[in-house]
Amino acid sequence: MTRRSFSQMSLAQMIAAGSVMAQGRVPPQIPKAMAAMRDAIAKAESDPARPVYHFHPPAQWNNDPNGTIFYRGWHHLFYQVNPYGATWGHMHWGHARSRDLVNWEHLPIALWPSEEQGEEHVFSGAAMPAADGRPRIFYTSIGKREPEQWMALPLDDDLIAWEKYAGNPVLSQKIHGEQNVFEWRDPFLFQDGGKTYMVCGGNHDASRSGGGATVELYEAVKPDLTAWKYRGTVFEYRESEVFNIECPNLFRLGSKWVLLISPHRSTEYFVGSLDLERARFRPETHGTLDPGASYASNISRAPDGRTLLWLWGKTDTKPAMGWNGCMAMPRVLSIDGSGFLRQAPAAEFATLRGEPRSLGGVALSDSPVSIGDGDCAEIEATLSVGAANAVGLRIGGKTEILFDAKDGVITAGRARKRIGVMLPLRLRVFIDRRVIEVFTGDGRAAIFTTSDGADRRIEAFARGGTARIEECRVWPMKAARMSLDRFTV
Repeated sequence: MTRRSFSQMSLAQMIAAGSVMAQGRVPPQIPKAMAAMRDAIAKAESDPARPVYHFHPPAQWNNDPNGTIFYRGWHHLFYQVNPYGATWGHMHWGHARSRDLVNWEHLPIALWPSEEQGEEHVFSGAAMPAADGRPRIFYTSIGKREPEQWMALPLDDDLIAWEKYAGNPVLSQKIHGEQNVFEWRDPFLFQDGGKTYMVCGGNHDASRSGGGATVELYEAVKPDLTAWKYRGTVFEYRESEVFNIECPNLFRLGSKWVLLISPHRSTEYFVGSLDLERARFRPETHGTLDPGASYASNISRAPDGRTLLWLWGKTDTKPAMGWNGCMAMPRVLSIDGSGFLRQAPAAEFATLRGEPRSLGGVALSDSPVSIGDGDCAEIEATLSVGAANAVGLRIGGKTEILFDAKDGVITAGRARKRIGVMLPLRLRVFIDRRVIEVFTGDGRAAIFTTSDGADRRIEAFARGGTARIEECRVWPMKAARMSLDRFTV
């Protein structure tokens, strides 16, 4: 078997062929982990609250999106997964791919903890092509030692099977010299001016008391990305409440640079400029990316030039249900005329729409008005506030999406975001059983939240006076396809 023919085979084909090369490169941890996930699928699928068009693993716990990349016609999504339970632990990298951002093929687990090398968890990271055009995965290796940044290489052109670089770690704490970086993790890679760079999060304060959170910058010195040099601290978050930065993403968007960070609270963004010669990011504007139940961002580029945002959606599902967590819908990022970030749901989700129910010219008061019924729906609504103090939607009789006209604040569940007094109010809401996503203010606010998923009522209402539904359309949403055909070894 030649190297070329081996690289063109899927993981299942390699094993079926019985090649010595394949058998030597498929670690036993992968079949074991996938068997544990398969055992939980029936239980997870039986839960009527589980979302059907938000991406989720076959079963069990998942968190951060990792290694998001478009490669050879496919959007690839890797993600943190615990194959052995619906609670955090035993971190592996799950893997799926999609042609259209909506329908997915589950693929074999890509990365596993190499316990024989002292590795206990495979933490978050990114993917980036090297000089040969084939992606490399970088991630934080966690064990009973200081964190290290490891690399993995694809064994086939479909990115199905991976092996860890024999020279790992690619980066260790020694790269920093005399500078101590604590809680060092979550590499993100970007390219500019023909060079490849990496950022990692951490802090300079061993006491974890706050005020020392940082983003560190590195530059590749070999085209195969196996050697790096430390460029310095590209960003410091001098806020006393922030002790560490997770999942930093630094990327160009239009004429500006954007930095996303997850500082153990809602994910935040900064828009500004990047001086790579001096290794310094200078923020000009700052905001909260999503004040709801989302965290741990990642970025990819669509072939049409769109910049896509990926977020972990926290669902707080009971472990006994066999699943916990999903991904927020991929969002398209842009920068408005004032330099602030805007977010919009990927347009591809319109393919899941059924026939809409339309209404308009309907008066609203404290008594709710039914606008639809269903646990999977998309809503576009334009609401005039009139004399009311507030106006909004109620999902399932409990979860409110409320706009306070006096303060200019939108509330969705327990999350709040100021959008200003923008009248009339235009809402776009996606209901996917337990999961709700809200977009408003022309993309100024995007909120991931949850409901109990048990009640199908969709209502509009006003508070403290009368208001009006100017226009409203409610589409039933079909389930996305999430194929298990290739989730096998």
